[in-house]
Amino acid sequence: MMRVLGTAGVRSASTELAWLLLTLVTTGCLAGCFARRPVDPPVVESAHEMGLPYRIHVGDTLDVRFYSTPELNTKATVRSDGKISLELVGDIEAAAQTPEAFAKILGARYARELRNPTVTVVVQSFGGQVFVAGEEKRPTAISFAHGMTALQAIASAGGFRDTANLHGVVLMRVSNGEYRPHRLALNSAVAGKDLSSDLQLQPADVLYVPRTGIAEVNLIVDQYVKKVLPDLPYIPPIF
Repeated sequence: MMRVLGTAGVRSASTELAWLLLTLVTTGCLAGCFARRPVDPPVVESAHEMGLPYRIHVGDTLDVRFYSTPELNTKATVRSDGKISLELVGDIEAAAQTPEAFAKILGARYARELRNPTVTVVVQSFGGQVFVAGEEKRPTAISFAHGMTALQAIASAGGFRDTANLHGVVLMRVSNGEYRPHRLALNSAVAGKDLSSDLQLQPADVLYVPRTGIAEVNLIVDQYVKKVLPDLPYIPPIF
């Protein structure tokens, strides 16, 4: 004989199914799916680990000065091809060089035209951006400023959401022509206990703020349980 459920019976069955799904999500999925996640990138414990010298980027304005021939002094903006144009020597690749290294390159090039040239290069203004995404309030691109740190960039993007994982912030930085991930443990810096992990940024850096594990569970409950079974009783957030 076919059993016909009334409204109360349907709601009861839906409730049981919902809690079954929730149990699977919070046990099977968390223990299975999340256990197979990629290995976290290495934690940067100290700013000295990534305390790399500044490298010239596209959009930077360079102040180029010649000690013995000041008539050649000039300011030049690094073009989209990474080069600047200078009198006597033409186009020279500037992007990805430190100012000190680029000054030596210019000295070698101008040695063909001048006697014992002494050249200095100073970055007068910065033209790059840093990018912030994930669990901050306004994911955005921010104009780079020399000395800007990870926390300052995140603050410019509105600060952390309540669901942000402060211990797992990922910094993506270009190294040898490709982005490489580094994990920043910013929880101590936010608490004011240890600022060493609050690294100074460089143009084109990408900061990604992940969710906490509990926030991931709440998202799964909202997307895969409540929307599939809309007649469920209220399920409060776990966070």
